[in-house]
Amino acid sequence: MTQLTAPAKTNTLALVGFIAAFMIPVVGVVLGAIARRQLSFPGTHESGRGLARWAMIIGILGTLAQVSFFVIWVASVAQLLFPPSAGL
Repeated sequence: MTQLTAPAKTNTLALVGFIAAFMIPVVGVVLGAIARRQLSFPGTHESGRGLARWAMIIGILGTLAQVSFFVIWVASVAQLLFPPSAGL
């Protein structure tokens, strides 16, 4: 007779980190890192390593996109507020 086993429970922080990576990327990176650390302990019976990894990847890419957008925005506003003088 075959024993039926329950599927592994998904780590909550991995799932929340993956969702948060799309809205607040820095939170996705932090939660993904914490979830990966939790899942690396021996004897852990939870799944979600892939979710945690992708939360970190998407979070890092989203953070880079937000930072570059902010830098471009600041440079554009600075150009409007302080136009370069033609005499120099």
